[in-house]
Amino acid sequence: MGRKLLFSPVGGTDPVKYFRDGSMLHICRHYRPDMVYLYLSHEMMEYHRKDNRYLDAIGRLGRHLNHTFKVELIVRDDLTEVQQYDVFYRDFREEIRKMEKEMKAGDELLLNMASGTPAMKSALLVMATLAEYRFKPIQVSTPQRKMNAEHEDRESYDGELYWELNQDNEEDAPNRCSEVECLNLMKMFQVDTVKKHVMAYDYTAALSMASEVREEIPEDAYRLLRIADARVKLQGNEISKLMAGRSYDIFPVKEGNKRKIFEYALVLHMKIEKQEYADFIRGITPLVVDLLENILKSECGIALEECCTERKKDGVMYWNRGKLKRAGLLELLDAEYAGGFKEGPVYSHHIAKIIQGRSNDRILVQKVKEINAVESAVRNVAAHEIVSVTDCWFRQETGKTAQEIFALLQYLTGKAGIQVKKEDWESYRKMNKKIVWYLR
Repeated sequence: MGRKLLFSPVGGTDPVKYFRDGSMLHICRHYRPDMVYLYLSHEMMEYHRKDNRYLDAIGRLGRHLNHTFKVELIVRDDLTEVQQYDVFYRDFREEIRKMEKEMKAGDELLLNMASGTPAMKSALLVMATLAEYRFKPIQVSTPQRKMNAEHEDRESYDGELYWELNQDNEEDAPNRCSEVECLNLMKMFQVDTVKKHVMAYDYTAALSMASEVREEIPEDAYRLLRIADARVKLQGNEISKLMAGRSYDIFPVKEGNKRKIFEYALVLHMKIEKQEYADFIRGITPLVVDLLENILKSECGIALEECCTERKKDGVMYWNRGKLKRAGLLELLDAEYAGGFKEGPVYSHHIAKIIQGRSNDRILVQKVKEINAVESAVRNVAAHEIVSVTDCWFRQETGKTAQEIFALLQYLTGKAGIQVKKEDWESYRKMNKKIVWYLR
């Protein structure tokens, strides 16, 4: 079990007034801190020098409770302008920072929010609201449950008499302490920043920020952030682990390879949303190859493995002239390439030639030609030259905008046998709204 530490400014009602504990002594009575740090301005130090009233009262309380209080004085003898909020805010931050550095695991820091001047209380309230440090703010109500109005002489202080007349020593005396539930603005700002990162599709940043305020993030929201981060990175195995036992229903396509292709297409769609056009270009080729391979099978009835040999060391598919001949495709490809078709890795333009030669769907043939032309026009430029890739650049190079190119990919996705609704292409937006909903 760790220690309890109390940081307490000292005010005019401390240590005892109106036959009751002042706030500092009342917190000591009910929380029994092991270490008490008393913050004394010039005026309070004068009282301390005169009659040792603060240490005397704490000592009497310790004997009454059979508890040892260690007390350290934080003396500000030159502090006479006790109405200046900014002075206390800076000084309190520094003192509490020192305490936190010396705290060990399990230690708890209490803050007396009820003693001292209005400026002192305001400074502590701001610190509690911003949650810059780990502490528990304690408020103490007045015995009358209203403002102390009557006058009591503070110059003449008889420690023994005040202690004897202190009604808080009675067994049935009420506990006037309450733990302050401050509006935690700093954490609110951080959670709001998490939401902004999510809506900007920056899940890595959102997850990093959420980890800093983990205790403020609902379990479902945090898990969905992890799923979103894995989703945009196409980490299927990680997603499966995180989805175990959950039913968030954020993936429109459930079937293995089709889901993989569709999720990749969604990532490219997001690149356009974020205007990351260079990444969009670099990502087109793998998607086009997979789409055309599926179209070759679904529209033309030709499986790629019937025409290729898989290289064992890396799983790359290579054309096989013998298999192409048996499939009746070699003559078609030989006619398309000068000097005849050469065996080698499978590229999208090879599959496009077969689809164009075998499909009777004129619209499909036209769309395949268009995507093949787009890919050829932009792929090498983006990969090998330093260029500023904008939507205007797309139109100049291909005659199409990025959105028009993606519309081609959407059409081909349907032809590849991946049947999705229009709203499924907004799957990331829907997921973002779900995460933000859980972050409320």
